[in-house]
Amino acid sequence: MNAHRLPVAAVVLATAVLALTACGPKDAAPATGPGLTATASAGATPTGTPAATPSAPAATPSKGATKAGAAPAADCTANAAQVGRVIEAAEVGYATHVWMKAKETKFVCGPNVPGESYFTPTGAVKVFEFSNDVKTYVLADLQEKLLPLNDFMARAETCLTKATSVQRPYGCYGNQFSVTLDPAGKISAIHQLYRP
Repeated sequence: MNAHRLPVAAVVLATAVLALTACGPKDAAPATGPGLTATASAGATPTGTPAATPSAPAATPSKGATKAGAAPAADCTANAAQVGRVIEAAEVGYATHVWMKAKETKFVCGPNVPGESYFTPTGAVKVFEFSNDVKTYVLADLQEKLLPLNDFMARAETCLTKATSVQRPYGCYGNQFSVTLDPAGKISAIHQLYRP
């Protein structure tokens, strides 16, 4: 009789461990803040290349796991609202005119990616123009720094075309930016986001 209970107990214990590890802290910090200050460890360094799309979970969820169609946790959805509108740059035109071609993004969180949330590009590439009084921010040693528009555009172009040539204290972190648009639909503020 005990020989039959041992495998059942092991399965119950494994299921409980998986369920507990899938849960994050109740007030988890956002994966990316509002773009104003990077949330990375002091030892983090830029890769020099654009970040890859996060990989799929390592294991197939058990029958007791949350279904893929389930609604994301409220705190994860709130994290997306804190960051605001995010775009992923595809092309920068600063030599002839001040614009950026980019895709809108959507915030992806749980249950398919436990413990990790991120922005993923969606839809067609659109042209975004900049207002005359735009504020542009990049990360320098993972601290936000205000740059003139032309310097910002040059760095964004370099990250898209020659990411490995970017010199410290700057870095390329996936070419994603939090943006604020003015009433005319032009970018009035743009913040480089940290994405490991």
